[in-house]
Amino acid sequence: MRGFIGGLVIGLVIGVVLAVTAPPSNIPSRSPLAQDAKGAKKKRELNINWKMASAFPGEMPVAGVLAQTVSNRLKIISNGKIDIEFHEPGALVPALDLFDAVGSGAVELGFASPILWGGKSPAFELFGAVPFGPDTEEFLAWLNAGGGKKYYSELYNRFNIHGVLCGATGIAGGGWFEREINQVSDLKGMKVAASGLAATIYHVIGAKPKKTAPADIPGLIRRNDLDAVSFSMPSIDRYLELSSFASYYYFPGWHQQSGLYDLIINLGKWNELSQRQKTMIETVCAANIHDAIAIGEAGQFGALKDIVIRGVEVKKWPKEVTKAMRQAWTRGAREKSAEDKDFRRIFRSLKKFREDYSIWRELGEIKP
Repeated sequence: MRGFIGGLVIGLVIGVVLAVTAPPSNIPSRSPLAQDAKGAKKKRELNINWKMASAFPGEMPVAGVLAQTVSNRLKIISNGKIDIEFHEPGALVPALDLFDAVGSGAVELGFASPILWGGKSPAFELFGAVPFGPDTEEFLAWLNAGGGKKYYSELYNRFNIHGVLCGATGIAGGGWFEREINQVSDLKGMKVAASGLAATIYHVIGAKPKKTAPADIPGLIRRNDLDAVSFSMPSIDRYLELSSFASYYYFPGWHQQSGLYDLIINLGKWNELSQRQKTMIETVCAANIHDAIAIGEAGQFGALKDIVIRGVEVKKWPKEVTKAMRQAWTRGAREKSAEDKDFRRIFRSLKKFREDYSIWRELGEIKP
């Protein structure tokens, strides 16, 4: 417990001393919505008719459904005054071009995941999924109340975009493979569909990651252009029909203990909204996160059972491979921190939060 009792006592003593001189904590005592309501200025409301480009097919469990839910709920709670038209991936703009389309105003908003925007800044990937990282509860705690939100907003604003966290998934499957993985060398040279920081790890260990939009994965499989796929949780992977592609499904998902989706909105368009309209969007996205966690977690055993019935062998990663992946992540994170100041300061914030949070979690949780 990392010298827990002694460390906790020392930490509390230091905390008492610092509390005398330190400025107030930046962790809010009230919800962000309650804080925003205070002193909010009234603004003339315009009827909103926007197009939303999604990075996920509308029928995809969790991710695609969440995008359509945003549109449906906003229309209801605004009495039709906020009308968001959902568009399938590629209908308005290719999924990986969505970021630029929103930033330029060609498309008003999009539904995607920050893991797709590493080409703009590697720091974006830290807001999507972190290898060997926090679960959903801890991830949201850091983002919404532990300092992460400031970095998230600053980074998007730099590209003329306003981001709103708008969905979450839990633990992902570790990956689908055509052949059995017994040691790290088995992964070398493999063409693996992987996005975000998972791609970084595969690159470090000698695989050949292919960053691709989710909807494009089936096409790459049909063209025999992949040896493996590392994507999401069982229900989403089943939708992509990965059981017809691979014989082995590995766990746990070291690359994603929690994954986040967001609504990205052209900053100029966002600023035109009244405070009430902004709050509607934020409230719908908060409900999306709630629904995604509940529905996502509830649906995984059934999906996994179906995958096994189809003849896929579910396996645990060999300890040697997991250890190598963790070492590759340590190296990858160090290299990205050295190369990019945004990645460095955001990763440092997350790491510090997790160190402190681990004391609280270890003290409070019941272990088997």
